[in-house]
Amino acid sequence: MNKRILSFLLIITLILTCFTNLAYSAANTKVKVTLKSVVCIKNDHVGNEWGFGATVNKKTIYEGETIEISTTPKGKITIVSMAEEDDSYPDYGSKTLAVSVSKLKANKSTNYTSNVTVIENRGRYSGNSAVWKFTYVIKKK
Repeated sequence: MNKRILSFLLIITLILTCFTNLAYSAANTKVKVTLKSVVCIKNDHVGNEWGFGATVNKKTIYEGETIEISTTPKGKITIVSMAEEDDSYPDYGSKTLAVSVSKLKANKSTNYTSNVTVIENRGRYSGNSAVWKFTYVIKKK
């Protein structure tokens, strides 16, 4: 085989290997998300019994739990926090938090909070509100 052809094939092989490795690492950025706490920071006669929920990129997460998300370096982590008063006419609130993966620093934990407001919709306390603070810890590997 001609040395030029052999050199050309070697260069093409190296280029394809580099692109394959870059594509693999770009698609496999790992981010850990922990729902650290859910705390009532205000309750003006909205209710005494509550239910909570949260999702990270549509995966359910519970208080104290950590989940790992696979994404790209330019991807987003979408966190939805929800609180619901538990009575015969439940009141509900939610908030969405979007975190850009590119703004996270590798191996450094960052706290994010999301305040969910629930407004009483009936009865003598109609219009009053409760606020629940969801705290998340996010770490990019």
